[in-house]
Amino acid sequence: MSNRLTLSETIFICILASSLGIAWWAYSFAYNIISPVLKPLGISGLLEGFWHMGGIFFGYIIRKPGSALLGETIAATVEGLISQWGISAVISGACQGLPVEILFLICRYKVSSKSICALGGVVSAIGGYLVTYYWFGYGELSLKYNLLNLGCNIISAAIIGGLLSRYLANQLAKAGVLNQYRISHDQD
Repeated sequence: MSNRLTLSETIFICILASSLGIAWWAYSFAYNIISPVLKPLGISGLLEGFWHMGGIFFGYIIRKPGSALLGETIAATVEGLISQWGISAVISGACQGLPVEILFLICRYKVSSKSICALGGVVSAIGGYLVTYYWFGYGELSLKYNLLNLGCNIISAAIIGGLLSRYLANQLAKAGVLNQYRISHDQD
């Protein structure tokens, strides 16, 4: 079995990632209502796990080089085009997807365990926080605030981005809609 993305895998990623980007845009409305309450407390990172799902979800299903980065970046690009986030969403997506891609590469794309998917959420959160830190001025806030917010982001990303992505992908695989992808064939 080739390690290169096939045309059908790339199309699958493009279509589902575009849908995910639209879901992220819709989620932004709820985020914009809740975040101002949590941000002064330094815990708004608890809301960000949903944005870390792309890389883990697609990397977990396809299990080939490029799938995590492509999925996260396409979803972020779609969201950026239709939301207030603009180019910062695209940069965030790349910064969130690249660490997941590297983690999965290190694991040789044998990524079926809960711990690897949760760790994918962790590294995605750290990568994405770089954009938050520099682009949105969090670097001007205290170290304590940033560590608390990053910690909340990591928890949210591990649970929602990592474990929920894995759960949803497994449910789709059980339903038989992912039979042509490695999630349905690889045995770790």
